Amino acid sequence: MAAAALPPLPSVRAKELESRASALSRRHASTDDDDRNIDANDKNAQSEQTELVEKPYSSLHEKNIQSNIEASTLAAEQQHRERLEQIEMLHQKEQKVFDQLPPLDPTVTCDAIHQYLSTTSQFLNSYIADANASLEGTSHKLSVLEKQMSLLESKLESIPGLFSEDEEQSVNATDQDNIIDNVAEG
Repeated sequence: MAAAALPPLPSVRAKELESRASALSRRHASTDDDDRNIDANDKNAQSEQTELVEKPYSSLHEKNIQSNIEASTLAAEQQHRERLEQIEMLHQKEQKVFDQLPPLDPTVTCDAIHQYLSTTSQFLNSYIADANASLEGTSHKLSVLEKQMSLLESKLESIPGLFSEDEEQSVNATDQDNIIDNVAEG
């Protein structure tokens, strides 16, 4: 089993969350600097936007498209902010809990990993056994269906004048192939 498939230990998870939070705080700090630099650009952009707003839309369709784009952008930004706040709150809660607890004993960790691996392998084994059982039933049904189809074809061939001579030749060739296949299987 790869180590990446196992759940991280609480101390590792705490370090990971701490690194994420510090990365987020660095991003916020860099966006604050960028915001100061962008303020001058915003004034220019606002004047351009007012010019665009003052121009009438050529059609109602363009206006609807523009409003939909603005609404989806605002919704995406709001969701992103909410998600960042949730991550930060989760980090703070986990940090409080992990600060109060000592690291797990290695034997406890090994027992937890062993339990996880054994239950997972038991589930996979039972799932594979069920899948094999259902496939075995399907293969039996298919073989019965093939035999019934060959019987039906032979009965149809016995009816005189049902097929033209060209069709009979192609049917006979197909039947010979089926007979050869059935003999090879049996």
